Amino acid sequence: MMSVARQNPESATETTATPTVETPVAPSPTRRAMGVDVARAVALIGMVAVHVFPEEHVDGAMSWPFAVFAGRASALFAVLAGVSIAFVEKRSRGQLHGRTLAADRAALVVRGLLILLIGLLLGHLETPIETIIPYFGILFILAVPFYGHSSRFLLIAAPIFAILGPVLRHLLNGNIPEQQPDPEADYTLVTAARQPVLFIIDMLVTGFYPAILWMAYLCVGMVIGRQVLTSRKVALKLVGWGAGLAISTWALSKILLGPAGGMQRLIEATPSLSTEEIAEQLAYGPESIFIPNTTWWWMAVVSPYSDTPLNILHNLGAAVAAIGVILLLTRSGSKVFSPFAAVGTMTLTLYSAHCIVIMLEVLDEERPVVSLWVQIISFMLFAMVWRSAIGKGPLEGIISDASEWIRNRVRTPRKRRPRDSSATEPPTPGTINLKAPLQRRDGTP
Repeated sequence: MMSVARQNPESATETTATPTVETPVAPSPTRRAMGVDVARAVALIGMVAVHVFPEEHVDGAMSWPFAVFAGRASALFAVLAGVSIAFVEKRSRGQLHGRTLAADRAALVVRGLLILLIGLLLGHLETPIETIIPYFGILFILAVPFYGHSSRFLLIAAPIFAILGPVLRHLLNGNIPEQQPDPEADYTLVTAARQPVLFIIDMLVTGFYPAILWMAYLCVGMVIGRQVLTSRKVALKLVGWGAGLAISTWALSKILLGPAGGMQRLIEATPSLSTEEIAEQLAYGPESIFIPNTTWWWMAVVSPYSDTPLNILHNLGAAVAAIGVILLLTRSGSKVFSPFAAVGTMTLTLYSAHCIVIMLEVLDEERPVVSLWVQIISFMLFAMVWRSAIGKGPLEGIISDASEWIRNRVRTPRKRRPRDSSATEPPTPGTINLKAPLQRRDGTP
């Protein structure tokens, strides 16, 4: 969602001198940048499709956008956010310590706060969309202590978040009193200020896109962004490992809920739901924010937005595989991908525009195919024109400028004022102090 930061390594010897701050110039997109930007565009289009298409058709069959993108498109967004953070690390390659590390972390905090602000402003639109933007702001802030750590550290942290996060969410389900008039409504600046503690708990654990769980996506994305993404070998590895993780977690869920007897345990432990209702939640995800917590067997579920360990790992695998496939397809740098790459450079702006379109109801909800294509084509036209004329997207530019400003403020040491030797040291005998006031022979000025 953020614009890709380019490499701009600084000399490690310039530790005491004031670094020269140059106006960033947007270079021509590389194949690496194109692949990542196209992946962002795919994630955005997937989320738009989930919003405009119904979950199922009139005949009761699940719609293809929901089957393909529900839960997976937003997970792809989160992984790509981690990739963007890794690109910032690459820009500070060679001296990711001291002032540079502090400056990058401060810029990451500013970026997260601004994204959070935009997300809370979108909450005032009162759309039926569960806005993901404020959670992404929290994710960027949570990423600060992980910034600069080794890939091994991040790969250990990712499964810990994917397992312990859902466990904590399962334990807190029903134990956190909701104080909002509508618990399923998006937070706004007003509601967040009125219930700050509840707001933080929801953002971290109990909300629609709990950041503690979604840190698993961000950590893996940071590792991916450190790789040589122009390499065909790296792309193939991403496809293989991602597809293997997605398929294995899905198969494990089927085994646990089938031959292992998990489905029967769900039915026995959840008498408030019929067998058909439980089967529907296994296919379409929970009806509200949470899946039931009547038994730990619910942790074996892989369904959209269920936020179980297996579902987090399944979505993670699907996102990694999708990035690998897109990197392979865009290795040639063909101009056919340029409209998608342009969209991918300003997904925050275009996601916000999508929320406004939904609020205004200017497109016919009964014609989802038309609505989807109108938005995709409009996004492409706007992105290509804006990018060629100005550069970064409107919101992306504001966030980039603000984070770059704070980065330079923290990274650049303050100049020390030279000491005035005449004010502190007496003049040497026999010399004339030209700065001293003239005096008369009697000693008066």
